[in-house]
Amino acid sequence: MTPTTQRPGFRQTETKMLFKWMQAGESASIIGISGVGKSNLFNHIRDPYTQAHYLGGLDGRTIIVRANFHYIPDFSDRSIYSLILEQLEMLDADAERLGLTTADIDKIGQYHEQLLDAKDDILKVQRYFKLALRVLLGQSDRRLVFLFDQFDDVYQLAEERLFANLRGLREAYKYRISYLVFTRDMMPNLLDLDAGREEFYELLASNIMGLKPYAKGDAMSVLERVSGRNKITLTSELREGLYTLAGGHAGLLRATLLATTQSELADKLQQKGTAVRLLKSPGVEMECDKLWRSLSAHEQRVLLAKAQGINTTLEAAIVTQLKIKGILSEDETAVIFSPIFQQFIATQNALWERPLFFDEPSRQIWVQGDPVPRLTQLEYRLFQQLYHQAGEVVEKDELITAGWPNAQGGVSDEALIAAIARLRKKIEPDPKNPKFLANVHNQGYTLQIE
Repeated sequence: MTPTTQRPGFRQTETKMLFKWMQAGESASIIGISGVGKSNLFNHIRDPYTQAHYLGGLDGRTIIVRANFHYIPDFSDRSIYSLILEQLEMLDADAERLGLTTADIDKIGQYHEQLLDAKDDILKVQRYFKLALRVLLGQSDRRLVFLFDQFDDVYQLAEERLFANLRGLREAYKYRISYLVFTRDMMPNLLDLDAGREEFYELLASNIMGLKPYAKGDAMSVLERVSGRNKITLTSELREGLYTLAGGHAGLLRATLLATTQSELADKLQQKGTAVRLLKSPGVEMECDKLWRSLSAHEQRVLLAKAQGINTTLEAAIVTQLKIKGILSEDETAVIFSPIFQQFIATQNALWERPLFFDEPSRQIWVQGDPVPRLTQLEYRLFQQLYHQAGEVVEKDELITAGWPNAQGGVSDEALIAAIARLRKKIEPDPKNPKFLANVHNQGYTLQIE
């Protein structure tokens, strides 16, 4: 058998560890920055060659399914379970290797249809999802591994019961269900833990992996593939120069290779100022901007101080976080991984120093340069509605709908007033004399962010 995606040794350290966790029936949290090459890793993990190599005797008895939550229409239990079952139905292409029959796949499809027909009946939705999994796991010794991609928003926005149910399934099929959860940030940073999330995160907390930029061998393979598709001649000097400038980051490697050949910089990579010139390329700047915006304001603040050479005491926990993600080197120097990205950072503005700044990736609010206490789910939904209509009057009914989306009526104005008061205590320097969140008599509320 030959590999159909990457070379056999692709991301060897990470792949070996991930399959070790799968073999042990363990779950894990994997943190990957924007553009780091997660899709290539997913394809590699799902390659039958890779599975045969790493799973040994468990190959053919381990079902590995990727659920990409980037494409989900909403974060209801029904939509989340439906996306997973949709992926299980696609196992028909690999059914023979996994010992599945056409009847098995058809049965999963039937339960999927019943789940969709159940609409908002949560008990039925959960029941049909469990019955579909039982088709795979009930009368066999198979194992099921879920690769949950783009999980940040699910973790922040799904109902608590979803996580309790996922934990319960893991307990029902002890060490036969594993969750490998891929996020852009450390999960405890995404949201204060409620009971359901805390129990789910306990499954992952012992196994944390940072998906860092590519090692040199993998980076060279990326350059070979991109150059082959674009009919670019790669010299050894060009390879080495691009690897140094992009720091092994998949997205930057591709963008810088195309930029150097299009702007005739291929023979000048060792010259001073090349990173500045490369940033003038829209593709390179866009890749840096995507990566920058995927980081929290806490992380941006540390990196800006680094890039601008500001002599200040850096937050140790944030530095450790950035090392896990591979943005800072793991030694004491804690150097930014890419000279191009460092140059980009140095030109950024400290947005968190605005009077009121909302950092959406981390759901953190900053007031006059300092982070405020984290919002509850209710407070966050209210604030988000106000923020997206900043400067406008948001009517009470609109806020009630945003704050209590699952309520079937019965939410009073008094409940809204109390929630707004708690929100004010967190974002206003003086809640009795609000500067940002104002009441508009008999209409609603307005948020002023300047």
